[in-house]
Amino acid sequence: MVADTKIGDAAGEAQAYRTVLDLVHLSSVGNSDHEQAILQILGRVKTHFELPRVAVCQIAPDRYSVEYLLDDTGRYKVGDAPELAGSWCQQVVDRNQTVMASRIADQVADAYPGLSANGPQIYAGARILVDGRLHGTLTVTADEAVEKRFDDDDRNVLETAAALVGHHVSLLRAESRFDLAVRGSSVGLWEWNVADDSVYWAPRCFEIVGLDPVEHTPDVSDFTELQHPDDREAQAAAIRQHLKHGTPYQIEHRIRHRDGHYVWVHSRGQAVWNRAGVPQRFAGSIEDITERKRVEEAWHRSEERHELAVRGTGVGVWDWDVGSGVVYWSEQLKRILAPDLPEPELSIEAFAARIHDDDRERVLGALQRHLAHEGEYRAEYRSCRPDGSFIWVHTRGQAVWNENGEPVRMAGSCHDITERKEYEVRLAEQAEELLRTNRELEQYASIASHDLQEPLRKINSFGELLLRDYADRLDERGHLLVDRMVDGAQRLRALIQDLLSYSRSSNDDMKIVEVGLADLVERVSSDFELAIAETDATITCENDVVLRGDEMLLRQLFNNLIGNSLKYRGDAPPHVRIAATRTGDEARWHLTVRDNGIGFAPRYAERVFDMFKRLHPRDAYPGTGIGLALCQRVVERHDGRIWVESEPGVGSCFHIELPLSPVEAHPAALSGSETGDGR
Repeated sequence: MVADTKIGDAAGEAQAYRTVLDLVHLSSVGNSDHEQAILQILGRVKTHFELPRVAVCQIAPDRYSVEYLLDDTGRYKVGDAPELAGSWCQQVVDRNQTVMASRIADQVADAYPGLSANGPQIYAGARILVDGRLHGTLTVTADEAVEKRFDDDDRNVLETAAALVGHHVSLLRAESRFDLAVRGSSVGLWEWNVADDSVYWAPRCFEIVGLDPVEHTPDVSDFTELQHPDDREAQAAAIRQHLKHGTPYQIEHRIRHRDGHYVWVHSRGQAVWNRAGVPQRFAGSIEDITERKRVEEAWHRSEERHELAVRGTGVGVWDWDVGSGVVYWSEQLKRILAPDLPEPELSIEAFAARIHDDDRERVLGALQRHLAHEGEYRAEYRSCRPDGSFIWVHTRGQAVWNENGEPVRMAGSCHDITERKEYEVRLAEQAEELLRTNRELEQYASIASHDLQEPLRKINSFGELLLRDYADRLDERGHLLVDRMVDGAQRLRALIQDLLSYSRSSNDDMKIVEVGLADLVERVSSDFELAIAETDATITCENDVVLRGDEMLLRQLFNNLIGNSLKYRGDAPPHVRIAATRTGDEARWHLTVRDNGIGFAPRYAERVFDMFKRLHPRDAYPGTGIGLALCQRVVERHDGRIWVESEPGVGSCFHIELPLSPVEAHPAALSGSETGDGR
């Protein structure tokens, strides 16, 4: 069972990593339209969580407003502004962390005090930070409780999406401020009379640097004195090159504002020369581009966040220009595939050279087939290191073709799966060891049962001879001792037979055939012909259906259930009714075996399937306590389930669900607890 959980966890991790990669891709592709990018991110989050509603909510002091929304239910709309108090948004704000809860109605009282009872029943919410401050929450919700369990991979997806949404909200704000700045200002014009070094500034130039025209007279020295120290040489060189060679003068640089900070400006200029080639006038403009620079800086920070987000998933990203052969390797990809190679050596050839010799043809073949429009590119292979070691990686990619169908570009990802591969090897080794152990145990059980039964037969035979030939010489105590000896030998022999049957029911290969229920019940009833006659019992099969399963195991199942009904009978003649119907999804048979026996208390409904757990003393009802354990194991081998309902003095009803077409399970694939007959 541990192996199933690990595999399940591995599958969940793979899905989360793909979602994070898609989110980063959507954020990058959609950067020119930030609102569209936010909606695409919400759509991918909604697909991942498979819940009806995802929203971005902005937090205000006493309310939260819905900014962006994808809602299948139509319950909310953009612009709604519910009260913050008693809401899930308040829980996220107060706890200052991501909140994820399912089947909330069962948890509100203890885990979320103060929460309104009429809110969503499934909730996941993460904080959205903009410029380091709380902007709002990214929430995924459902109004009705469904079977939903969140894990750390879901938390990673939600928090990554929230970070990317915050990034786009930040850029939207920056662009808005930039547009207002451009509309509310004009370019500052200037002119320099080269002959006498006089300088003219338009009013906007004074505004940009925060100087008062009354207090400051522009001078040619301002071209250097007001410049940022790191920009002075570049600025002076650009002016010299223009005046001497006519090179276009256009440069971005920083100039000092009156209050001491620096303003980014874009300077342009054009000189006028006389016939002798001597510059006479030099005129131009400066434009305040500080806001634009801030936007660019925010974008660079977003690029870093993209890299960090991808790095957090352990995924490396690559982008291949097929025509030129140039390949972009993300920092994470370099660490995965080629930590020892310098930047100039990173290429498609370097990628191919690192593939293990036994994997190279398969991986490159898959790549070529994808480029030729023949399927997707996805492969697991070993990537070698210079020291002879290797790691396992999973790579996938998607090409882009031109109108002639020729590949022009291909991008993809690469994920280190060494740990998963090592686990798969260990799992295969454990499965093989389990198979070997099961075979040894089966062989041991067969040998042990044979070796143990022979002396038991002798004990039983000699005891019977002793009673027959020396009965007149034994006193009452002697008769009692011999009776107990014979009874003990018979019970031990029955126990060995039942244990052997249980072992075989667990380890023998299954042979799936069609078995008629009515015919099966009739054949089992014939085994109890004498008991049925003695107790005046009635066994009926109310409807005939065709089951698919192992005939021998199914016969053991009904043999034990019908035998129990006859054994644990009440005062009235036993009546056993067997029926079959389809389950609601039409995928399984629901069988019932109902009797009118002595029954038992409902609290023992699970215990009866535990091996050797009996509800009655042996002297009252014979048996080994293994029969119902064998029933449970037979049903589990058919990928089904069994349970019982019972009341004292009323009788018992065993419920069995069996798939219409069970898988022919190999004994090594079995799992489950050692359980047994509880009656």
